[in-house]
Amino acid sequence: MTTPANVPQDRLGASSIIYGTSAFAALYNPIEAHWPAEACRRAIDLGINTFDTSPYYGNSEHILGEALLSIQATHPRSTYYLSTKIGRYGPKKADFDYSSAKVRASVAESMRRMHTDYLDIVYAHDVEFVSVDSAVEAVTELFKLKDEGKIKYVGISGYPLPYLLALIPVLHERTGRTLDILLTYCHYNLHNTLLQDYVVHFKDLGIQTVWNASPVSMGLLRSHTPAPAWHPAPPRLLSAVQDCIQIVDSHTPGKDLAEVAVKFAMRWKGCEGLVLGMSNAREVEQNSRWWNECEDGALDARQLQDEVAVQRRLEGFSKMEWASPPIDDC
Repeated sequence: MTTPANVPQDRLGASSIIYGTSAFAALYNPIEAHWPAEACRRAIDLGINTFDTSPYYGNSEHILGEALLSIQATHPRSTYYLSTKIGRYGPKKADFDYSSAKVRASVAESMRRMHTDYLDIVYAHDVEFVSVDSAVEAVTELFKLKDEGKIKYVGISGYPLPYLLALIPVLHERTGRTLDILLTYCHYNLHNTLLQDYVVHFKDLGIQTVWNASPVSMGLLRSHTPAPAWHPAPPRLLSAVQDCIQIVDSHTPGKDLAEVAVKFAMRWKGCEGLVLGMSNAREVEQNSRWWNECEDGALDARQLQDEVAVQRRLEGFSKMEWASPPIDDC
């Protein structure tokens, strides 16, 4: 596979655009049965060689696995990377299991679903919702699986940056190992750029690869589809986003706020990877085109005007983290 120059790879070999496959489980909008295979094929052809999923994302692992299996004759396992998670399997406290036995069983089940005998990246999912002891137990088991060759890289994922920064050195001390990668979400986008203040501190702790997920802030920063009812954004932010939708539309009628948001995140090079949810091949091509525009410096003045105007309206939220919802109430 030839990777286009405009989609670089990080030190792990993963593409800078990571295909977020929670969309395959129709968590944000309906999908057609033939979309996943077509989208995966097109993504790899365009140099987007990394797919991120989780057992928590409904049947995403299964759909992704079947899609990749269906194109294996032309796109074998060696042409892409798989990233998944352990620990969180549903919205309730009872759906978390960070025990060593469950970690091992979960990795085995993920490999079975995705028709592979190894996983490139496995995260302990949403570490802020479990005890430090539980996180240590899970990460310790992941490193054992890495030593056995079943996992290549071990990481953690979560939302609150201060907590992640405090947890990482504890994990390193108690496991005697250094995490390979960190995934966080909703922290570098049009309404929140807090991640840029933290990346250097994560690097100082030895985390050499950081992924930024959800540049549209879990469906908040888009014009044509309402934010999910469960979205944790406070009412003031929800109202401000509606103003931003009108601002963008007044500049270019019909333009989606999502385009402004995604291009804004693409232009920031503070992280090694940007996780983008995509439902079909059309969205893959669209995101690849936007990436190339950002890389080539081909952004038009309207995009920059939109960014300035939207950020001005959202400036009161730029360093704000919302509270993670109690998991029994999700």
